[in-house]
Amino acid sequence: MTQGADAGIVQTTCYTEPMMKRVVRKYRMVLQVAAVVSWIRLRLRGESLPAVLKRLNPGALSGRPDPARFEDLVYYVDCWLRLFPYNAKGNCFPRSLALYWFATRSGYPVSFHCGVRKDGAGLDGHAWLMLDRQPFHEPGQHWQRFTVTYSFPPDQPVNADLVSPMRPRNGTTAAI
Repeated sequence: MTQGADAGIVQTTCYTEPMMKRVVRKYRMVLQVAAVVSWIRLRLRGESLPAVLKRLNPGALSGRPDPARFEDLVYYVDCWLRLFPYNAKGNCFPRSLALYWFATRSGYPVSFHCGVRKDGAGLDGHAWLMLDRQPFHEPGQHWQRFTVTYSFPPDQPVNADLVSPMRPRNGTTAAI
């Protein structure tokens, strides 16, 4: 009886090589998430959102989409933000920025969106990602109730030749 119990202890504490690799990958991913979320929080203290997004943007997509790996990243980002919340109203802002960083480096051409809606006497904000005009790893459908106020990268027209030039409003600038 004792021998069987000892065998179970040995069996559960000794990792096989593939299992050890999975464990190491898991902890590496958790550390990556912690580093990216912390970096984003620090940058947002001294830089504007467009400046932070430019830093997060890799310039060119890299990697191949791996849905299973990305699901794990989403899980760890959500866990990290539950442990260390960004804001009492929610974590959508750092969550979307962190997932933007990971998505663009994992081969997903996502775009970042911020929106507002009237909430009682004030305004409520939300941030989310879109991929092919669909929400990307967005829990729920409440993003639809927000009016988009900022997107990155800015949507480009499908055929620029067919779009007439627009004048900027007073106090704004236009990209040339």
